[in-house]
Amino acid sequence: MALFAVKKNKLWSWKAYCRDTGQLVDWECGNRDQDTLAKLMARLRRWSVRFFYTDEWAVYPKEIAEARLIQGKQGTVAIERNNSRQRHWFARFRRKCLLVSKSLRMLDLTMALFAKFHLIGQREEIA
Repeated sequence: MALFAVKKNKLWSWKAYCRDTGQLVDWECGNRDQDTLAKLMARLRRWSVRFFYTDEWAVYPKEIAEARLIQGKQGTVAIERNNSRQRHWFARFRRKCLLVSKSLRMLDLTMALFAKFHLIGQREEIA
């Protein structure tokens, strides 16, 4: 049986995912707090997002207007599938293992690779 140490410096990847196109629009790596969400929301303003589908984390209503916020599991199925695919392709995002990177820079670069090769770009462009 393997015992895992408690992770003290957890990093979260916040994602903005387009439900219509299936593309990853933007992301922010950091704490699961209002400051990190605010950074992502500032960049999303240029996209004129109409609705935000989120889980029921308490910081969302502080950053997103109530009329544009839809909270609950029903609207987050696609992003959870995206998270699962990300954990499949990149070991550094897997839970309860020793492979999780502690470097914010490495997590951000990995997110960029994931977005480019699996969500935005065409595989023919990789060459």
